[in-house]
Amino acid sequence: MKKFLSLVLALVMTMSLVTVSAGAKDFTDNSKINYKEAVDVMSAVKVIDGYAEGDFRPSATLTRGAAAKIICNLILGPTTASALVADAAPYKDVPTNHTFAGYIAYCQKEGIISGYADGTFRPAASLTGYAFMKMLLGALGYDSSIEKYTGANWNVAVIKQAVGIGLDDGNDEFVGSKAVTRQEAALYAFNMLQATMVEYDQQNTIVVGDITINTTSRRKDVSNTTDTDGNIGSRDRKMQFAERYFGDLSEHDGDSDAFERPSTTWKLKSKTIGTYADEADATYTSEVKVGEIYSDLGLSDGISKQDVTLYEDGFKTTYSAGDVVRGSRQKVGGDGALLDVYYDEDADTLTLVQVNTYVGKIAAARKATSTRDAYVTLDVSDSFTGPGGTYDTDDFSKDDIVYYTYSYKTGKKCIESMG
Repeated sequence: MKKFLSLVLALVMTMSLVTVSAGAKDFTDNSKINYKEAVDVMSAVKVIDGYAEGDFRPSATLTRGAAAKIICNLILGPTTASALVADAAPYKDVPTNHTFAGYIAYCQKEGIISGYADGTFRPAASLTGYAFMKMLLGALGYDSSIEKYTGANWNVAVIKQAVGIGLDDGNDEFVGSKAVTRQEAALYAFNMLQATMVEYDQQNTIVVGDITINTTSRRKDVSNTTDTDGNIGSRDRKMQFAERYFGDLSEHDGDSDAFERPSTTWKLKSKTIGTYADEADATYTSEVKVGEIYSDLGLSDGISKQDVTLYEDGFKTTYSAGDVVRGSRQKVGGDGALLDVYYDEDADTLTLVQVNTYVGKIAAARKATSTRDAYVTLDVSDSFTGPGGTYDTDDFSKDDIVYYTYSYKTGKKCIESMG
């Protein structure tokens, strides 16, 4: 039993962050995807999708050819991109009938990619984080020669710009020299959607005798004064990538998920892709002192208990741990429970969201019918815990022991995650 409970504690962080997303594709290896929001959105707009077998393979290495396809899907859309052809071999190891020939030829023509000194492109080889970021910057309008993305120190210039505009957001362990995985590619492309596009003043070349003078070109943000401004990001009158190329995609801040965590909802036209919890300012998986939360948030002043809201399993409950002040020994949270803390600096308020992990036994497993998806019913009698209920899944059998989270917000018969 100790070993089982240890497993619960180790997995509560990831399991309880899963959001039921009605419009998102249900990959068979969803539980292995770390960047679920990015993968869901990029899959919904068909920029990077799964395999015929139904899995996504998040940790698989992205190839150079597949990276070119992603760039073309971003700029042209998947329908137009799939019709690309190469009139001539763009590189000596990329014949015109190669799977990725059309994508590679397009990216070469646009100056987004470059091959090797020996005239090859090596489409089946992996590419580094630096190389993929360079491709994304090119799609955003950054000129490789002007920005010095060439030469011995090209990677320094690339990563400085990429990090500066947030292309690596969400991956605290980004290492540019490592090969990019499929889910990392989805994350960086997802971040690119919200990045501002750039353009350059007209470039002129002046020839005086034997001297050629290239005028300095100034980079500037692409402006956006259309009614679509604001579908992605704030109404800043600047053209975000998604505003130009994905007008049907929109993000909606200020929502809350099944557990009442502040969240963002993504929609494609009127169809909801999913609702995803914002990153918490502090997270705990065991009982914690209020004074420790005060220190971890770096607060300079205390927060009155009246300005603290506590939700437990999606239900607003009474917060009774006193003011959030330095040295307070009052405690919140619990072992085996996830406690997310959100601090609103403008309002000087705290929102505490506690998600408990319960243990149950599968009492019944029902197969899918023409009118109902497959589902299981939980037995929480005897030594098991939690409110029970039903959960749509075909991953478990009768008498299996499972751990799960539960949301009172979404209904008495709705379990939010199970493992």
